[in-house]
Amino acid sequence: MQPRQYQRLSLAAKQALHRERMREPAVVCPVCETQTTAAELLEHVETRCPGPREPNPHSKWVTWRQAMAMGCPPMALSRWASSGKVRVRGERQDRRYLLRDLALRMAHRRTNRRR
Repeated sequence: MQPRQYQRLSLAAKQALHRERMREPAVVCPVCETQTTAAELLEHVETRCPGPREPNPHSKWVTWRQAMAMGCPPMALSRWASSGKVRVRGERQDRRYLLRDLALRMAHRRTNRRR
């Protein structure tokens, strides 16, 4: 649409045009966190999803004690780390856990508890 044509439209017509152009908000891939439309999500997961992204060099890593202070249950933390749901660095006694993964797991756990 030409700018002149748009300027000549009434307010109701402009609002209708805007509603036509609007689209549904993007959904986030649960694996790689890429935003896509709901219609393309399943195809993305099956064909294009590259898997979990590497942590950013500026990502925060927390100790076991800091994870416990967040309210993370010790057995759940161990299970998440061994299954790869929470990324870890270091040896067993000197492990650091990726804060991003811990926060997502804890938030998911708390939302499921409310239902």
